[in-house]
Amino acid sequence: MDAIHTMTTGKVVALVSAKGGVGQTFLATNLAIALQKKFLSITLVDGKLQFGDIAIALDLHAAVTVKDVAENIADMDHSMISNYLSPHESGIQVLAAPERPEQAELVTPDVLKKTISMLREHYDYTVVDCGYAFHETTLDILDVADHIFVVTTPDMTALKNTKQLLDTFRQLEYTNKIQLIINRYDMEGLIKAEDIPEMLQMGSVEYICNDFKLASKSLNIGIPVVGRRSSSELSKNIVQLALGLLSKNEEEPTLGRNREKKKWLPFKK
Repeated sequence: MDAIHTMTTGKVVALVSAKGGVGQTFLATNLAIALQKKFLSITLVDGKLQFGDIAIALDLHAAVTVKDVAENIADMDHSMISNYLSPHESGIQVLAAPERPEQAELVTPDVLKKTISMLREHYDYTVVDCGYAFHETTLDILDVADHIFVVTTPDMTALKNTKQLLDTFRQLEYTNKIQLIINRYDMEGLIKAEDIPEMLQMGSVEYICNDFKLASKSLNIGIPVVGRRSSSELSKNIVQLALGLLSKNEEEPTLGRNREKKKWLPFKK
């Protein structure tokens, strides 16, 4: 195992999309676990405050949520934030969304920013599954994020909305931290994946293959593919995404290595 290092703060990776159904939550959960498998300390935050699905995607029954953080934020410091996280069997820590949509009102942008700031102090990477792209809380997350992964698929509606989203992000001066992720790049359709970077004026692109059946099964039973279907092409693509992220930050030492590597059982057929 590599030697333990220290650094001041961890990195924040925000996943966002311009349209629902493009696989953003699936990629967020699997990316977090792919990073953890590199012996890094990882926390996964459900930023979809009203209708978050991270807990379901991981088959996780969270005793506390970000709502509890909001209720106690005035008395909290960075040493207390880990008390509000739920451990997943993969080794990552999860900050779940509120159980009820109306509880999301308690989680103000200031609460979310302070929460992420505290998580930076303890974890190598904080992966955030963001909500609606132009919601105030999401924009505040994107402001403090080190990397913004914009997720889309090669269909006309998603690409039209993604182009508008990217245009707005350029106006907000996010350009240097944007990474375009084309999910299901090899799905059948009129648009060729290799034409998309030019269409969206993006040079930095990562591709995730189309295995809708495997991804859907993974979400429905709460078992991430990176953990238990590591030999699948879908899993390999996500691991490559994680490695690309790490290579961008390889000059940075880590806050601390994670615990022992987890052993996962394969999917039941």
